[in-house]
Amino acid sequence: MIDCPAGQRKHELAEEYLAKTRVSQGLFLVLVGRAQAPVWDVSAKHLHRKKKADAPSLRWGRLYVNHYSFHILDPDWGHLTIKISGHPPFPAQVILNGHEYVACQARKAGIAFTKEGNCFTTISDAAGLAKIADTLSEPRAIGRLSQVCERWIYHCVCFALDFDEQKRSGFRYQYSNYQIEYSRNLVFEGGRAHGPGVSGPH
Repeated sequence: MIDCPAGQRKHELAEEYLAKTRVSQGLFLVLVGRAQAPVWDVSAKHLHRKKKADAPSLRWGRLYVNHYSFHILDPDWGHLTIKISGHPPFPAQVILNGHEYVACQARKAGIAFTKEGNCFTTISDAAGLAKIADTLSEPRAIGRLSQVCERWIYHCVCFALDFDEQKRSGFRYQYSNYQIEYSRNLVFEGGRAHGPGVSGPH
């Protein structure tokens, strides 16, 4: 677990740790940083009122609070990040990369490749890799995203609610927004494209 100052390029720090981790599956790094989140705020004057008739009023607002970024190696999606606010209702953001998914599935299918950053530069079976990438454009992709979220998110929120507390309270996440961006990369040499780099949604 590392506390990150303002301006820290967290994704670069995570890549450094990913390159040297011995973890093959599961959590390998937690980064802590401050960011805005919706929280309930009760001022001191509300907490110390003596008159029972004066019930404390709560204010819902956005404050800077600690957020915990759990960096995880998943067998299907590779490196993913779950960022959770340290305050109730513990809003979370799950960050995945479709190129990582394609790479994991290509390894399972026995497709050899080399990859530079987000671009596949050499591929033993370009058609096979393209078929894997196309699965992320299918309606079933939402189910795959839900599965990976459910696989890890409740382990991450254990810093605030252990499994028994989660069960007793009925605490569950509902995923309200999926954003998939599509890119197709070309590899350039001397200003001329010499072949497509197959890429998928991320």
